[in-house]
Amino acid sequence: MMLSIASWVMGGVTGFALTLALLAGASQFEIIDWTISNLGHSVWAFLSCLLMFIGTLYQLKAKLKDTKHYQSVVQMDQLTDVWIHLFIGIGVIWTAIGMRSALVNTLSTPDALVNDASQVLGRLVDGGILLALSTTIVGAIGGYLMRLFKTVAIGAELTAFYQRHDRLDVDRAIDRLRNIEQLLASLNVGGGRT
Repeated sequence: MMLSIASWVMGGVTGFALTLALLAGASQFEIIDWTISNLGHSVWAFLSCLLMFIGTLYQLKAKLKDTKHYQSVVQMDQLTDVWIHLFIGIGVIWTAIGMRSALVNTLSTPDALVNDASQVLGRLVDGGILLALSTTIVGAIGGYLMRLFKTVAIGAELTAFYQRHDRLDVDRAIDRLRNIEQLLASLNVGGGRT
């Protein structure tokens, strides 16, 4: 239930953003061009990570019905966190790639030190500063939204699952104590007859 609500919310936000872009006069090709010029090939890494996150989250939700899947739930819970951290990491890695590219592009020309500021700035932007800044923003915001999505979609169910599992251990301990108590009572009754 919560996963479907969260999916609707995320779909609504995405649809709203695309609608605003289209209303602002941007065509689909302009949006694609903007995305490629701002994110470069990091788009594929971001999308792959996001798809893996969503797939793992759906598998995790399906396993929350029964505590016999405890090990699998723990592994998938940790894996969703790995995908979130990897998404943020992709932003960080592409930030470094963009900065390096911008510096190499700017400083690789022999007259780099005698250029005026506008030429240097132009080379930095063309060389990768835009990529560096955009991937930092997408990685950070995307990672936080993924964390929020996980919490809204399955947070309560996941907590309840772990509590049910912990309760099973307590119930087993109580059953063992009852068995010991009954055994002691039977030994005591048998011991009193002789």
